[in-house]
Amino acid sequence: MEQCKERSRSRRIGHYHYWMLLLPVSLIFFACRPPSSVVIPATIIPSSTGTVSADPSPSPSATPILSYKRTFESAPCAFPVPNGYNPECGYLIVPENRARPDSGTIRLHVGIFRSRSASLYPDPVVKLSGGPGSSGLNLAGYLLEHGADALLENRDFIVFDQRGTGYSYPRLDCPERDAITPLLLRGRLSVEEGQQAIVDAFHRCHERLTAEGIDLSAYNSVASAADLNDLRVALGYEKLNLYAVSYGTRLALTMMRDFPGTVRSAVLDSAYPLEVNVYVTMASNVERAFNIFFDRCAADTSCNTSYPDLRSVFYELVDTLNAQPVWVSLLTSDGRQTVRMDGDLLIDVLFLGLHNPAVTASMPQMIYELRERDSTILKERLALYFDTSGALGMNMAVQCAEEIPFGTMEDVYQAAQDVPPQIAAYYSNSVQPLFAVCREWASAPPDPRENLPVFSDVPTLILAGEQDPITPPEWGRMVAQDLSNSHFHEFPESGHWVMRSSPCTVMMALAFWDDPTSDPGSVCQ
Repeated sequence: MEQCKERSRSRRIGHYHYWMLLLPVSLIFFACRPPSSVVIPATIIPSSTGTVSADPSPSPSATPILSYKRTFESAPCAFPVPNGYNPECGYLIVPENRARPDSGTIRLHVGIFRSRSASLYPDPVVKLSGGPGSSGLNLAGYLLEHGADALLENRDFIVFDQRGTGYSYPRLDCPERDAITPLLLRGRLSVEEGQQAIVDAFHRCHERLTAEGIDLSAYNSVASAADLNDLRVALGYEKLNLYAVSYGTRLALTMMRDFPGTVRSAVLDSAYPLEVNVYVTMASNVERAFNIFFDRCAADTSCNTSYPDLRSVFYELVDTLNAQPVWVSLLTSDGRQTVRMDGDLLIDVLFLGLHNPAVTASMPQMIYELRERDSTILKERLALYFDTSGALGMNMAVQCAEEIPFGTMEDVYQAAQDVPPQIAAYYSNSVQPLFAVCREWASAPPDPRENLPVFSDVPTLILAGEQDPITPPEWGRMVAQDLSNSHFHEFPESGHWVMRSSPCTVMMALAFWDDPTSDPGSVCQ
């Protein structure tokens, strides 16, 4: 999302960047009213044995929390339920803004996959999804199919959509921004025109959401951590085990900071520390991942024979496409689209491809094919850019409160000084409109705590992928330094979301949840 102050040549600007999973989904909503409800005062916790204990106090905060009641209402599952499972579903109902006595309520959709064991462990595993803005419930089937089913032998597994996302209400979509994606990708706008189009689209989105009565200042990690604590209380759990990926790790760290004593253990996959700035560091992180990719191909006899001098070929192709773009026609769920394929977009396609090793493997072939004007693999990757499954309004609300205010465009430019100019120019132009947008979306000065490390003794397993282009292993090590009871492991063949591509890390996580006092690293040896 960043780099290089000036490029006068007219070309397509980068699309809006966020690091949630780009998976096409179909949203299914139920209009019926939930049939039952349970109201639990916010000052007590029903324990797993039915007794009542005091609610652990949150850590000190500048924002006062008013007394309120959290409610869990049973309801049909609104998400696609995976075959063979019968989760209990419903909505957690909490205040939109816990600091305002006149606040309305919001509804967070929850799926509870109950343990198959009679000797149930009292603490469930809760999945915290990335984005911010992605739906956790749309991934429930995938998670169960890829290891989470084993949890059900002795624990409940809970998946929910964080406030503003997925099947929760309200969902902070920005169709105004989605609508201009085809225009941006056709490449008929100059850099400045494209940047202004993005700013205008997010302005319209902001105006509509606020006109609907949504308090955008209430959509942030602090509020989501309080939601998670309320969910724990409403469902009667004393402690939780957290499984967090990408932005979800930042939410997990916020939970560990704000509600100490409520987290039994945490698995942080692709860690995102509070004290880093993803936009300022983007260019250098991308270059690091690109270099690993190119070096690995050069060191592999088969890859180097088939795709020699891949690094030079790639950057020469970037320059060629920026000077002479090609147009690619592809079929998407919204019909046929035409994309102006320039070098900047090629940088971003490789960036997204390096998230997943299964996709990374095809990237050398794609680069060489594109040099010969063959777009077979490229079309499959470009289709992702038309995905609208993420809640972009939620993404902006969070990032404008917790990330953008702690950096400047000058920081972005400075951090990109030592990276290849192609990367520097593209990401600088891409991130610039976000700073402009956040002047409107950020309604209050940022909380300094959102740029400070989290210190905790909660047993934590931290997983990092060497090839991760967005949350590099360095970030995982940074988090580990501040968590006194943590274990860090890096995996050379992995990218972003390590457990997606590494079966042994799934076994590590399962072993860790069973015994958080031991390092499960030997599982992958």
